[in-house]
Amino acid sequence: MKKLLFVLLLAPFFAWAQKPIKPVKMHTVGPKENLSSIGRMYEVNGRVLANYNNIDYDKGLTIGQVLKIPPKGTTLEQVTGAPAVKTEQPKTETPVAKTETKPTPAPVAETKTERGTPVYHKVAKKETLYHITTLYPGITIDDLKKWNNLTGDGVTEGASLIVGYKQGTKDTPRMPVEKDEKPATNEVVKKEPVKETREAVVPETKPSVPLSARSTKGGVFKSLFDEQAQGGVVSEEGSLGVFKSTSGWNDGKYFCLFNNANPGTILKISSPATGKFVYAKVLDQLPDLKQNNGLLVLISNAAADELGISGTTANCTVSFAR
Repeated sequence: MKKLLFVLLLAPFFAWAQKPIKPVKMHTVGPKENLSSIGRMYEVNGRVLANYNNIDYDKGLTIGQVLKIPPKGTTLEQVTGAPAVKTEQPKTETPVAKTETKPTPAPVAETKTERGTPVYHKVAKKETLYHITTLYPGITIDDLKKWNNLTGDGVTEGASLIVGYKQGTKDTPRMPVEKDEKPATNEVVKKEPVKETREAVVPETKPSVPLSARSTKGGVFKSLFDEQAQGGVVSEEGSLGVFKSTSGWNDGKYFCLFNNANPGTILKISSPATGKFVYAKVLDQLPDLKQNNGLLVLISNAAADELGISGTTANCTVSFAR
């Protein structure tokens, strides 16, 4: 009888230890960000964040990688599944009825919909659409253009842009809006983000269809380049670097980081070694990092693949509208 009572008293602790930790939001990695800086942003230890996303803490992150963010104050023991140490002895007189605790209902995921109360962001000096998407994980440049009826990539300093919609009409907090997620069981919520993280970490996966079948020569931004270049172009020569990205492999949309043109400008990047070229859209300036010293431009690894470049650096010629 005593053994049965002891097992019943310990049942809630085993149930608590097995309960998965649900992510409170998703975060898309931007330039200059790492596990420590993202952890400080959400008040979570960087190593806890690494273990929670099943990634190596010492290998760092890549631009565009999507991370699950655990609740504030989550510990390494909770993430790794180690049982928490209980210092209090179970009370022998605790009624058995207390073991039947009802789980707290999971909060309904916020949907990225155009119905509800709009959430606004005031554009700061020199801020770009790409930079705004890094502040509100889950939204894209196309979302911002659609919600604000924008036709170009430029934004005006001081303008108020819609960055999402919240359900309800009173005391709506201004916070990042997450993408649509169907209510699901804890098992589905746990597995789905892991799949997204693995795709971001291994962007070198080659497309299943040939490039000629998925894009025009040089990528889909060729027509935009021709339109911008009607007033003439300027050219610069220098070295290019490569960053990892999931874009471009299947849709022919190539992106780059460049200091000498505004975001949204289309660059024609040519390789004198291979004789090939691509058209890439400027997302932002080059991050101020030691490894970028001496580089003229950073291009996605999908763009480098179409140029026929196998290494991490190469000589190139960059042309763009005046």
